[in-house]
Order: sequence, then C-alpha cells, then structure tokens
Amino acid sequence: MSETTLTLIRHGQTDWNLRRLLQGRTDIPLNDTGREQARAVGRELAASGRHWDVLVSSPLQRARETARIIGAQLGLEPAGTYADLAERSFGDAEGYDCTGMTEDERHAFMEEHGEAAEHVVQRGIAVLREIAARYPQQDVMIVAHGTFIRLTAGRILGVELPSLQNGEVVEVTTQQLAAAP
Repeated sequence: MSETTLTLIRHGQTDWNLRRLLQGRTDIPLNDTGREQARAVGRELAASGRHWDVLVSSPLQRARETARIIGAQLGLEPAGTYADLAERSFGDAEGYDCTGMTEDERHAFMEEHGEAAEHVVQRGIAVLREIAARYPQQDVMIVAHGTFIRLTAGRILGVELPSLQNGEVVEVTTQQLAAAP
C-alpha cells in the first residue's frame, strides 16, 4: 500500500436525528436504532474482508459509541478522538426542528445560524491530513458526523454529496486529500 485510505463513517441514529433536530455540537447519545445501525455497519465492514489498522472518532458521544460498536465487530479498539472531527456547530439553532424544510432551505438555515461551511471544510481537510500523517500507509476508519463528512469529503472528491444516512460510509485517499483545494 502506498497511501493512507480514510474511511469516513457517519455515526448511528440519535433521537434528535429521528426528530430532524439540528444537533451540531450538542452531545446527544445514540438511540437503540443507532446502536443497531452501528452493529450492522460493523458486520458489513467485517464481511468485506478488508483490514483496517486504526479507528478514531469525533469526541462527541454519538461518534465515540458508534466507533466502539464498529470496532467490536472488527476486533479494533478506538485509538482516540480528534476535536476537529466534531460536527459543524449550529450555534443558537441547535435543537431546531427542521421538519418540513427542503434540503436547500435546511442548508441555508444552517449557514445562517452556524459555523460557516467553508470553515468546516478547512478544519476537516486539516484534521484528515493530520490523521493521514500520523498513520502513513495505513487504512484508517474515522467515525464522524453527517454535515462534517458531506462538506469535507465532497470538497476532497470534487463533488456535491447529498445528506448522508446514519452509518453511511465515504472513502478518500491521501492522493485525493493532497489534491484538495
């Protein structure tokens, strides 16, 4: 292997996800569905036959718990957390009910009330480069958050990613990361 592969996974469902409330940095735990989603992702990844060297996550409990559950399926202990993997801050809009909003309306609302999307992308690219440098030529599994992954991986891959489902996986390589603007 000549490069580091970063496998980004969105955490399992929380009650706020279910109710379509903006979570951001509010530290909401997984619900039972989220725990089952994490187990299912872990089983799928284990069945793929791939090997991962390292597992890290955001420090928010929904990501840490998802990482522990997935790691148990793969025989991999989480190696730590990175503060900059945390979800986009939605400021005073955290806890806001987004039911009835179109995807475009929701994104505009998040931009108005929270951390600028460009800031999320810049800190996201920086922390992924830090992780890749710490674990050169390894396969790294990273449990993080939907908006963080959508914005950061979208920029790295040069595409606009749709909203990610809980447990969804997106992969990037250090070659793609190095080319990111």
